[in-house]
Amino acid sequence: MAKKLGWNTNPTINDLVINHEDDIFKDFPFLKLVENGLSMKSLDDLHVPNDNRVRGLVKSRFHKLDGLSAGKVEGLTGSLTYGWDRTSWPIPYIRVNGKNQIFDRRHTFYVCRDLNTECKNIAQVPTAEYVRVESELGGIINKFQDISILMMASMWGNVYGPTVDDTTHTQFQAVIVRILRQEKEFLGLKPSKIFTRDIIRNLFRYMGGEDRYAKSTATQTRVINGALKDLTGVETVTTSESCINSNIDALNTYIKESDEWLPNNKEDDTTKYWTKMITKNTWHMADIVRQLTMTVCKEDLNKGPKAKLTKVILYNEKESNKSVHIRRSRAEFEKQFQEMFETIRDSVLLPVEKVLNKDVIPRKELSDYKLEVYAMNQIEGEEEPFRLL
Repeated sequence: MAKKLGWNTNPTINDLVINHEDDIFKDFPFLKLVENGLSMKSLDDLHVPNDNRVRGLVKSRFHKLDGLSAGKVEGLTGSLTYGWDRTSWPIPYIRVNGKNQIFDRRHTFYVCRDLNTECKNIAQVPTAEYVRVESELGGIINKFQDISILMMASMWGNVYGPTVDDTTHTQFQAVIVRILRQEKEFLGLKPSKIFTRDIIRNLFRYMGGEDRYAKSTATQTRVINGALKDLTGVETVTTSESCINSNIDALNTYIKESDEWLPNNKEDDTTKYWTKMITKNTWHMADIVRQLTMTVCKEDLNKGPKAKLTKVILYNEKESNKSVHIRRSRAEFEKQFQEMFETIRDSVLLPVEKVLNKDVIPRKELSDYKLEVYAMNQIEGEEEPFRLL
């Protein structure tokens, strides 16, 4: 085991075997490490927003927060129990509305908090304070809100941190779309002024996307095109894309060999598993969505907090050699699912809205259900089955 700074030794910043030269955000153009910004702080002095779209909307059994990986929590718990790795970069934060808001190392923060609750022995943790700066090449991004810059920095930290696989092409796409939608409202811009390919490309670049996929320009193009389509509704088709895993045997083999899946209609103590064939056919997709909606709603209605997770993997068998159709079938699934769910929900709540103020009525979102939907990797550049947005 590498030498650690034991919690009971009351470590200081001077005990770390790092300095400003080790700053993984030194090349991130919109933040700068404060001079003498490394310090020890109490966990109570740090704030984390209850949102981590960078890692997707995954409910963790360890915390009532989005985006935490059970595997990372488990691994960090074993390591941090004995103290802080003296070569580990401190928890980064900036001051937002009077709070020290961290934008990376969320798993580390929550593990330390849990260990402190259990052992009462973590008085302080190493931190690094940053401030906003303008970039000569940043353009309109310099005007973005702090929340957007921190989401970009979080992706950057994942790319240049110890585990590159913490970032996926779907996460890049989701973050870009979320940032530009909220900045459109904040800056009061027309879609044509902010939902552009150049701005999307710059966001991707300044989140480390070009380095993350340096060997796959096809994936870089896919992220940019996908974000543009989500924002404008206009699909950009890349006709040169090749298909992979075109035989359904590839799907069956993946499920059989994976520790994360069971065959269709099987279940274990915590999860129900589905395998669904999709196409670009609207009627076919509507039928799949109807079945899935009934399944998750019944599970939620009958079992509440004890409901099992419904885990679905989608595969396009009939059009497995046509990347354009594969993409459209996934998009059609997402569109049908969202429309069906929201239409039924809003119709049911309509009479209530006539009695109560709409703003005070709780409204469920699809992410509130114990549901995960993945698409089998069928297009060149897709490294593994990935979770749909």
